[in-house]
Amino acid sequence: MFKALAGHMKDRDVHTINALPSNNIELFDCYTGLVMGLLYRNFPLPVKIDSSDFIDYKSPHDINQETREKEERLFLATIKWLADVGYIHFDGMSDLSFFEVILTNNGLNILRAKPEGAQTSPSIGENLSLCLKNDDSADLRQMVGEALSLGSRLLSPMIRSGI
Repeated sequence: MFKALAGHMKDRDVHTINALPSNNIELFDCYTGLVMGLLYRNFPLPVKIDSSDFIDYKSPHDINQETREKEERLFLATIKWLADVGYIHFDGMSDLSFFEVILTNNGLNILRAKPEGAQTSPSIGENLSLCLKNDDSADLRQMVGEALSLGSRLLSPMIRSGI
């Protein structure tokens, strides 16, 4: 379940995009949009990203341990994937936290780009921020799709070694 990130990280209310997406790709898209939007708004300052900023551990809903662990694994895998492909960088991690997380040059360039065919509209990063502000998960996932598509066209694929 998503924690509030829309206006400011200080609010710890459950994000109204609080229904767990039905599949891993949707959850990945939501985490990616939330993380990239957060980093874009804070750039060039690095931030600490903790799972508790994104996963609602205090939810009154009956969430079983298996579901919670799946959310945590997907959260960790999303952050690591974003770093592996070169969109973000972090200096370290501990348990479910990442330290000194910042957009890379590639990540920033992708978020500064305009959506395809809309050169006068806001950038992808600005649109991500608007999606968070408006609590619009469908548009958030669409913007993530555009960003990742643009990134795959612009950046050479990075092969993760050691696996």
